[in-house]
Amino acid sequence: MMQSGGAWEISFALAPAHRQGQYQGFFGTGTAVARMLGPVLLTTLIIGWGTVGWLLLGGMFLLAGLVNGPVVRWALARRPEQGTAVAAAGAPAVQC
Repeated sequence: MMQSGGAWEISFALAPAHRQGQYQGFFGTGTAVARMLGPVLLTTLIIGWGTVGWLLLGGMFLLAGLVNGPVVRWALARRPEQGTAVAAAGAPAVQC
């Protein structure tokens, strides 16, 4: 639930009001890419590389988790001041 809510907020809060559709379309491609490349990556790492693959996979998850907050804060700090649909509606901004 938290991941879904966070992804929803990030995908809308970072988009300029006049480009919501473009941002949502691009954001949605992440799921398609993960479904396409995920099985190949996991098969190669886990079966092909064994313990090293598990450690590498864990490291990738750890890295992704650690950089997510700083990257979102950086993106929010550099977005145009024109506002977004979420901000214009009076909803709270993303807090990381």
